[in-house]
Amino acid sequence: MNEPRPPTAEEQLAFLRSLQRLLDEGSFVSSYKFALLHAIADLCLVRGDDSGAELELSTAEIAGQFVRLYWPQVAPFVAGSDSGILSQNTGRQAAVVRELAERHNRYQGSLADLERSPSDWGALRRKVEQTVRKMPLWKLQTVGSERLEFLYRNLDAGGVVRLEPGVAYCLRAFYPMVTDMIEGAWSHFVQRRNPRLLGQVVDLRSFLFGSQRSSLAVYRPLLREVQRGRCFYCERDIRSRADVDHFIPWRLYSLDLGHNFVLAHQGCNSSKSDLLAAEEHLERWTVRNRTRRDELRDGFDGLKVLHDWPATREIARWAYGQAHHARRQVWVQAKELRPLSDGWRRILSAA
Repeated sequence: MNEPRPPTAEEQLAFLRSLQRLLDEGSFVSSYKFALLHAIADLCLVRGDDSGAELELSTAEIAGQFVRLYWPQVAPFVAGSDSGILSQNTGRQAAVVRELAERHNRYQGSLADLERSPSDWGALRRKVEQTVRKMPLWKLQTVGSERLEFLYRNLDAGGVVRLEPGVAYCLRAFYPMVTDMIEGAWSHFVQRRNPRLLGQVVDLRSFLFGSQRSSLAVYRPLLREVQRGRCFYCERDIRSRADVDHFIPWRLYSLDLGHNFVLAHQGCNSSKSDLLAAEEHLERWTVRNRTRRDELRDGFDGLKVLHDWPATREIARWAYGQAHHARRQVWVQAKELRPLSDGWRRILSAA
């Protein structure tokens, strides 16, 4: 058996061309195929690696990611005096949206509360999994009368897909670009399905996929207590309003998980912007999340917000690995940047 290897530059380009062709030429009667592509890319960050090896994903895992992707989209879209849940299908509302809308109302929009209810979460995920297996999974790679099969082999049945060699590597390497392509196509699809409600709305994508920045304020008291009233980055006392910052930038991975947040001076947050933080900040972040594990877990549960430290750690490992491979610089302080050293591996291995 051959050892896995990263795809060549030509193979990576061929992958991106196939993905673009799928988005341009594929038949989309609902938004499920967009969600499936996005879910596979998301799971590659947490479950994949950069060896170029195959990656096996279960439909249960994919269904869970479906729920997380559609959850903010089942909130009513308000346009003047009109409001309603946006249609995600050419005919009757998509089944997944109907199922999630009912849970969204029942749990008052709190996905964290839903996930903490094993029976309800399990029942919902099983229903979504059935839809994934029946609808998009084995039809995703069909373009006209042709099957591309560049992501995985179409077995036409079953609860597992095995991503082809190099696919997980490419989805990890080009994750921001890939998700930007998917979300753009998804937004355009929804815009065309909802002309009366949306009209000329230009910020639909923020509603579908954007961070609800105002909700980040709920983290502030907990983070202030955990950080003993000090800025996470400069470690000086916070004497005025502070910002809740995504340690791994939102631009790189757009799911709010509690352990990813830190409290920072507005100046530190502004200068860090969308950059990865230097190794000393990374080490402080991993130590905080490990040593204050129980306090953070109880605090996040009390706030009813999502948290998953192992998943957050894997996302960090992906983000720093990509930065190291691309020889990017990391943020130290103010306007000071420096190349990322190999020290990030040791830090995240110890986390």
